[in-house]
Amino acid sequence: MSVFVVGLNGCRLMPVSERKARLLLKGGKASVYRKVPFTIKLNYKTGSTVQPGYLGIDTGSQHIGVSVVQKDGTVLHKEEIGLRDSMSKRKLLESRASSRRGRGRRYRKTRYRHPKWKPKTKRIYNEKADRKGRHWKKQKNTFTSKRQAGWLPPSLQSKTDHHIQWIRKLLDLLPEGYRLSIELGRFDPARMKDPEIHGELYQKGPQYDYENVRAYVLARDGYTCRVCKKKGGKLHVHHILYRSRGASDNPKYMAAVCSKCHTTENHLPGGILYQWMQDQKKFTRGLRDATFMNILKKRLRKAFPDAVFTYGNITKADREKLELPKSHGNDATAIALVKTEVKSVKDEEPVIHIQQVRRKKRSLHEETPRKGRKEPNRTASRSDKNTKSVTVTKGSGEKKASMTACLFDRVELDGKKGWITGFTGTSCYVKDKEDNYICTSPKYKQVSISRLRILHHCGNWAIGAEKPLGKG
Repeated sequence: MSVFVVGLNGCRLMPVSERKARLLLKGGKASVYRKVPFTIKLNYKTGSTVQPGYLGIDTGSQHIGVSVVQKDGTVLHKEEIGLRDSMSKRKLLESRASSRRGRGRRYRKTRYRHPKWKPKTKRIYNEKADRKGRHWKKQKNTFTSKRQAGWLPPSLQSKTDHHIQWIRKLLDLLPEGYRLSIELGRFDPARMKDPEIHGELYQKGPQYDYENVRAYVLARDGYTCRVCKKKGGKLHVHHILYRSRGASDNPKYMAAVCSKCHTTENHLPGGILYQWMQDQKKFTRGLRDATFMNILKKRLRKAFPDAVFTYGNITKADREKLELPKSHGNDATAIALVKTEVKSVKDEEPVIHIQQVRRKKRSLHEETPRKGRKEPNRTASRSDKNTKSVTVTKGSGEKKASMTACLFDRVELDGKKGWITGFTGTSCYVKDKEDNYICTSPKYKQVSISRLRILHHCGNWAIGAEKPLGKG
């Protein structure tokens, strides 16, 4: 693994090997400048001779591939950065919304939230009465959007910002003269749904001449249940991929089902509707990724106008010529060498996996109040299980010291490494990279914090994690 280097005067130098960086740190000749990606800063004057190279970025809705390559084809650095999944964010938002409704407000001191949509009119009080003696008058509301030009939903804005921030962060650490190459996505959602679409069919679509999606699905299925094949009766428009799992209103994955077949039993494992969902599971992502890549393309072109841009079909051909296996890091290597004369690469660098995590659980209270607690939670006090960090005392006597463990810190327990995924009192839950609990006893998942050795704090990015940690 190569380590980025910054000179004493702030100039960017060539990356060094992991061994060289360790010796410089141990000898006091360098200090840690940044942890993600790991960078050192020299404590003595040195020359600033650098060599040109290439930086390749493989963009994506779930992963970002990074590769730094020298002009002779030697790979200096490779990263695969995992972003938070949109569906995990959606489930957390739905859980929060359900807790605010109905009986949830009785147990928690939650503020009143005004409705998102305005009424058509509002009542205004005037000091001067009209001829009928009325002071209150109705006034029409304006529905002009307050959103600025180029507004994006927070989930898409977050992913877009992370792409731009990571590219700028890497450019700030690499020496001057490194060329930036970025792979863009260019998709036609209509053609992805129907490869034979052309001309005026783009304007008409499959639901042309139908009132809505429901009417289209019922007419397409001949007002017949797709399960029992009976015609007539009360029909439901069933989402084959389940609304609870992020299914969209795409008629391709909807079917007419009668009331007798649209039951809870058929939705559970073993039922016919559950079997439909399992058979179509590989199509669950729909077109949301393609839509995001089309949005990202415009913003990357605007943020980095001097970069070299390429596309996925070119990347695949170049990667096969370089005889590299399929991965986000290897795709980034092929992207870095696009439009160059390099015919082969020397790749001995391990891939650094970085996974985005949320900083803390933001819920102030327990979702379901426990029975038998000593005092009701009438104040907005944060539950211990949802805290960001826990401080405990370790040792005794002169060796007595305190240690603070934070959510998603990388820790070591009995030689096994993992991440903290939650707290309960002065104990915590630790999971390894395979998403398995690291325990000291087969009876309990909790581990005492005082038994852990904290390797480093992760913040928003967990180094070494190949899969999402916790609940997103």
